[in-house]
Amino acid sequence: MRRVSALERAERAWASNFAGLSPVEIDERVRGFATMVRAIAEYGVVSAERFAESMGLGVSRAEELFAELGRMGMQSDDAGNIVGAALTTRETPHRVRVAEKELYAWCALDTLFIPGLLGETADVESLCPISGEAIRLRVTPGSVESCDPSDAWLSVFLPGGSSRQTGPASPT
Repeated sequence: MRRVSALERAERAWASNFAGLSPVEIDERVRGFATMVRAIAEYGVVSAERFAESMGLGVSRAEELFAELGRMGMQSDDAGNIVGAALTTRETPHRVRVAEKELYAWCALDTLFIPGLLGETADVESLCPISGEAIRLRVTPGSVESCDPSDAWLSVFLPGGSSRQTGPASPT
């Protein structure tokens, strides 16, 4: 019997968000997440009305999708607006400067895919959780253009307590 890796367990846990959904419903949630990241980059705070407009949905359906995305971990403010979906207005150790705006990412891994979703180059500064020193990246929609220090590593902690490390970083 083949042993299931920690990465496969993480993929299954993420996929459980879509259990029982049709392909159309899954597409709507994935599109909703990407739309939310773009809207946060543009507006900072995203209301159900703004989200509805961005998605081309009625407000009622947008509010339902808001609630569904919220169960998947989006951050909201006291008024029920979304302020975080991988990209956030709330300060974290992972600063993302994109299109002359200073935002933050939930984790270092998010800083690598956000520029691709936005179609913009981002200047990223993350604090090393061990040394506290700054790690600076320039991330284009398709690659890591630069990394300082050049021998920086990225650790990803997966369910079950194991981790994967990639690095040292090298521009591609």
